[in-house]
Amino acid sequence: MSAEHKVALTFEGADRIDIACREDEDIITAALRQGHLLLSDCREGSCSTCRGFLVDGDYDQLLPHSPHALTDAEEEDGLILACRLRPSSDLEIDFDYPIDRVGRYEDGTRNGQIVETEQLCDTVARIIVRTNAAQDPFGWDPGQYLQITMPVVAATRAYSMANAPNGSRELEFLIRLLPQGRFSGHLAAGLAKGEPVRLRGPYGSFTFRGHPKPVFVAGGTGLAPVLAVLRSLVGTAPTTEATLVFGVTNEADLFCGDELAALSRDLPNLDVVTTVERPSAGWSGAAGRVTDHLGLIDPTRSYYLCGPPGMVSTAEELLFGHGVPRDRIHIERFLDTGDEQP
Repeated sequence: MSAEHKVALTFEGADRIDIACREDEDIITAALRQGHLLLSDCREGSCSTCRGFLVDGDYDQLLPHSPHALTDAEEEDGLILACRLRPSSDLEIDFDYPIDRVGRYEDGTRNGQIVETEQLCDTVARIIVRTNAAQDPFGWDPGQYLQITMPVVAATRAYSMANAPNGSRELEFLIRLLPQGRFSGHLAAGLAKGEPVRLRGPYGSFTFRGHPKPVFVAGGTGLAPVLAVLRSLVGTAPTTEATLVFGVTNEADLFCGDELAALSRDLPNLDVVTTVERPSAGWSGAAGRVTDHLGLIDPTRSYYLCGPPGMVSTAEELLFGHGVPRDRIHIERFLDTGDEQP
């Protein structure tokens, strides 16, 4: 077994964490093994996020890295990349950020950062969260969700991924903007980009069962998990015959039109109906509730319902009334939390 050394990690303000690091592992990996998430991004020596100053101790040489992340001159001055350093003695390394930026690793939990935000319409925004490179990416089934905590506003919310799982560290979420929402209000104010977040999961059973000719019914941001399922089908079963009925209240609430058009091209047997419950006189598309556009209800098909509780309950009752068995109806109710959820 590889020799092990004591490593003292110090931070701005003289705070300290002590870990043990084997000679065959780097500092980031050793810290993670012991539950500490040091700041890092690429873990390949190319981004410099994990730079620190070697106060004391020795190492043979840094693992291969980009000179853009750390030059030879900087290394001679004592700077190191924690993801590229394997110790040959006890070490002390100082980082120029406070200890409260060090996350705590728990099974099923990831630390991340909001790296992109975009308001898609009056009531919906998209965020992209990139998880910490010190941890493996999330694995999940399309249709599942995560609990996301934004510490700056002390809010935890449940959001479904809209992208299909592909091993990436980037996660896409569609967020309904609520007037008094702590989480979504921070987002609507343009303050969320760059914010650190904690993610836990995945949760939920709103996943595709592989039945032929599925019908997806989505209201508002209930489209997110449906997008994940359909995007997954592009790569796994592109000839699937499927129907999507997507509904919003007003035209100003419409979003993801380009994404739905792309799915219609990539899934040639997908039929998409977008309906507006309260259209203006100039609206030329489908009008009314999603339940007005289910067509001939077939008890042999499977139905996936996701969106506001009222929409889901109405659609569920309609399907039951037409003889659709309970095990062919899969539901996910999206609840407005506003400031009620801590």
